[in-house]
Amino acid sequence: MAISFSSSQIDRFKREAKKLVREFSILHSEALDRIAVRQGFKNWSLLAKHSEESPTGKVSLSAPRQSVASTLDRYYLHGDRDEDDPTLFFCAQCDVFAEASHFADPQQRHDDTHGERYLSSLGRWNQRSTDSESAWRRPVDAVNLFAQSAVEDRAAREAARAPFHRWLLTQTGRNDPVGDLAIDAERDKTFPTAANHRRELEHYLARHGDHVVRALRQAWREFAAIESAT
Repeated sequence: MAISFSSSQIDRFKREAKKLVREFSILHSEALDRIAVRQGFKNWSLLAKHSEESPTGKVSLSAPRQSVASTLDRYYLHGDRDEDDPTLFFCAQCDVFAEASHFADPQQRHDDTHGERYLSSLGRWNQRSTDSESAWRRPVDAVNLFAQSAVEDRAAREAARAPFHRWLLTQTGRNDPVGDLAIDAERDKTFPTAANHRRELEHYLARHGDHVVRALRQAWREFAAIESAT
């Protein structure tokens, strides 16, 4: 039985407890006790006390820390590697740590790729509130399973975007059909961003109704006028 736990392990136990609360509609204290029992302790208080008194040299719950940052709960993005077990990575969709093979399951992808999910969570982390900054930590050198491929894929998609799509997304602030079309195009993950011909876009948008096609034609006229003037 483990006689002490690192701060990241304690963070993981707390996340597991929150998951139990959601799954079984139990009190958070009861969930913590269940986690403690799994680790061989009668309740959470004993687990915490045992960790605090452990002489092994691991980071304890109440031991002095070298910096304020190390006292904060560890925040994991989708695909972040576990600090204690390098064979495990955090799956934000399932709220669990799993081996890399877990992410190869097609059922884990849904509408977003894992790289897109990682980049979305990274964006939210970078825009976190002051309160979050004071409660959570994530090392700047955190290892992530998808970081490199996600950045490369995004760069490739950006390079492949057609001039019309680039212009259209600058129109999202308009209060007219073109603005509505721009917002929809920004949200639509299957929008043909590389299309250079109006008819190709009309064919794609026809399923949404004639009013959307008319908005496209208006947008295309404006874009063509700008292009011809430059």
